[in-house]
Amino acid sequence: MSRTIYHILPETEPFSEFSGGAISRWVANVLRSDDDAVVLCPSTDGSWKMPELRVTEIPHFATYSRFREIAHKISWPVRRMVLRQIMRPALEPLRPGDLVWLHNRPDLAAAIRPIVHAAQAKLVVHMHNSFLAHRSPRRVREIQADRYVFVSQYLKGEAMENVHDLPNTCVVYNGADRRVFYPRKDGTTSANGVPTILLASRLVPDKGAHVFVEAMRELERRKVEAKGIIVGASKFGGSKETPYVRQLHADAPSNIMFHPYCIGAELGDVFRSADIFCIPSIWQDPFPLAPLEAMACRLPVVATRSGGIPEAFRDGGAIIVPRNSVPELADALQKLVENAELRQSLAQSGEESFHRNFTWNAVRDQYQSVVEATV
Repeated sequence: MSRTIYHILPETEPFSEFSGGAISRWVANVLRSDDDAVVLCPSTDGSWKMPELRVTEIPHFATYSRFREIAHKISWPVRRMVLRQIMRPALEPLRPGDLVWLHNRPDLAAAIRPIVHAAQAKLVVHMHNSFLAHRSPRRVREIQADRYVFVSQYLKGEAMENVHDLPNTCVVYNGADRRVFYPRKDGTTSANGVPTILLASRLVPDKGAHVFVEAMRELERRKVEAKGIIVGASKFGGSKETPYVRQLHADAPSNIMFHPYCIGAELGDVFRSADIFCIPSIWQDPFPLAPLEAMACRLPVVATRSGGIPEAFRDGGAIIVPRNSVPELADALQKLVENAELRQSLAQSGEESFHRNFTWNAVRDQYQSVVEATV
């Protein structure tokens, strides 16, 4: 039986390669060749090159993102009514057997579930961070989704601790685009005379760029020859410079340079200019994309023991260090800078793991299995 799958992005997430985030990237890559899928979003700029008939902007959805900032002051019944009014026209085409795949918004799932089930369609809630774990069990039970998908075992476990009887759960990992992220053609793990360490991330405190800055300062103090590159922005493309970003620039030692925010082929080239990748997250990072992109580019990684990050390296590819520890981060970076053989070994195991587990084709297979099981 033919079915349509409606993917709903969060109200804060434009469907854009430049200004969208990880969810936009997941949807664009997984649905690239899926003619049965439609993307419902607050806005789009066409940069993902998906046919117009498969992308629908929802009127007033982006406006709700501003309303959401004061939503905690408004009663849940009022917010639920507003969400249903916004989403009802977009869900009018629902037919029996269709699937509504909602990304990262448990409150929206609770609001639209009666509409979805009244149409004899199915509801999948796909969590990319901890919002579900931070809702009351009563609110989560109101969702009554047909399936819950998480981007990591860590995130699934966190939700299950909050709601012990959460049914029909599974994990679908993130991925990376091997057409963009691939190793240097010479196959080496040293592009320059002095090893280069890359941090590519949103530049917000949770991601730990300030810890990386201090670790690079420690390497400079130890007279370890290494260069650091920081690439990113406070959100995504077009975001404004924040006080935190300005402070990073002010605090950076002489062995760090900053690269402007970039995407696509340019970002792939930045990865290939590096010898080591660092992800120093200090929060419970659910399952970020950047380490997978580093693995695809055959870069050894230094990562923190944070959320789902260790799951990306279950088959090797990284040195894992405690969160928010400048000395231990500096020690791990120094070990890789000074040991080319270790760099090579970690790079190889990481690349092999990427090809087994984290290509978008592998993710698409996991996704299709969930679709087929949700009948």
